[in-house]
Amino acid sequence: MTMDRRKLLGAAAIAVPAIAGAALLSDLDLGTDTRSTGESFAGQAEEVSGDATVAQNAAPPVVGAQFHGTWDMYWNSLTPNAMFYKHLDTLAAQRIQVLRVDVGWSSAQPTNVAPTASQWYHQRLAIVIDAIRARGMQVFLTVHQSPAWSRPNTGSEVKQYPTDPNAIKPWLTWLASTFGSKLLAIEVWNEPNLAEFCGIGDAYQRAVKYVPILKAAYSAIKAGRPTLPVIFAGPSQTDDGFIRDCYANGAKGYFDIMGVHPYQGNQTKAPESTDITGKARMTNMPAIINLMAANGDGAKPIWWTEFGFSVHSNVGIPSSQVWLFGVPDDETAASYISRSFYLAWNQWPQVKLAVTYCGYKTPSDSYGHQYGYRIMEADGTAKPQLVALANIRQAFGALQTL
Repeated sequence: MTMDRRKLLGAAAIAVPAIAGAALLSDLDLGTDTRSTGESFAGQAEEVSGDATVAQNAAPPVVGAQFHGTWDMYWNSLTPNAMFYKHLDTLAAQRIQVLRVDVGWSSAQPTNVAPTASQWYHQRLAIVIDAIRARGMQVFLTVHQSPAWSRPNTGSEVKQYPTDPNAIKPWLTWLASTFGSKLLAIEVWNEPNLAEFCGIGDAYQRAVKYVPILKAAYSAIKAGRPTLPVIFAGPSQTDDGFIRDCYANGAKGYFDIMGVHPYQGNQTKAPESTDITGKARMTNMPAIINLMAANGDGAKPIWWTEFGFSVHSNVGIPSSQVWLFGVPDDETAASYISRSFYLAWNQWPQVKLAVTYCGYKTPSDSYGHQYGYRIMEADGTAKPQLVALANIRQAFGALQTL
């Protein structure tokens, strides 16, 4: 049947007060959407080409959230603390469908010995996976960070690639074989287009060095569980340049799902904004979709494996660091999250899953930017951002499926 997508998502949106300078979901025309699937918002630099279009989805992307379940904030040695269970219970109660869990290779295999289920970090991971699934949610893993033995003479920073990409293969094969039946997929690295996460200064070399990691990981994961999907690591923002460089260096054929982290380069701008340029805006998604189609991957799904809006004051943040800007309050963040789901549903049906960052983080940076992403409080109280996701789930229910 024909579905009025604007009205349905309007019903899912939370009620928010008018905020100066921010167009809220309630301010949009929620009348019948008469535009064709391939039509783009006015002002977009690039439309989805005919070769890249796919059938419209019956509902917005599947609703996901980041859960840092292996982090020490949730643990007393090998025993989860009360906050661990409160947060999982809240996420489940709000009907979140999928959780993304980051897994540090550096913690899982700190020495070059064969991985075992009895290793402390693997025990933690097993508990996390089972606790998520016991609450009716699904899970995928993001593997990153390299142990010191895999990159001799490179210092103590774990956010680097291994010297030999093949070094990760035994652990990944074991991981896929051991946990694969309980996972949706494994994502290979986190934001490899940033020097912060790969240790490489030159932007092009980040792609050159990432592709061998992706290839090694793909073969290792498939060796452990052939049916387990592999996700191309979500680059920060809609970085079509990085993805293009990866294709040029042989990435095709070594992933099943394209990961993207479509953060706004300036979060004071609404997700539909076209007055910021290139990869710094969510509306640059057509560049990635068309690039995939041009490389024969137009039929592959796209997962937003991380995105969100941070709530904090921008006082004192230099104007040259707009990527650290946040939105003024939880209601604005909630509105922007809801509108991002609508934008994907209306414009880019290739996007099948959207993972909001993040369930919870402790205060960790001077501007509060990382802390500002949280969608729950420490005591498990759902913030408006999480309620917005719950309202989308309430409106669409079983229509949201991978």
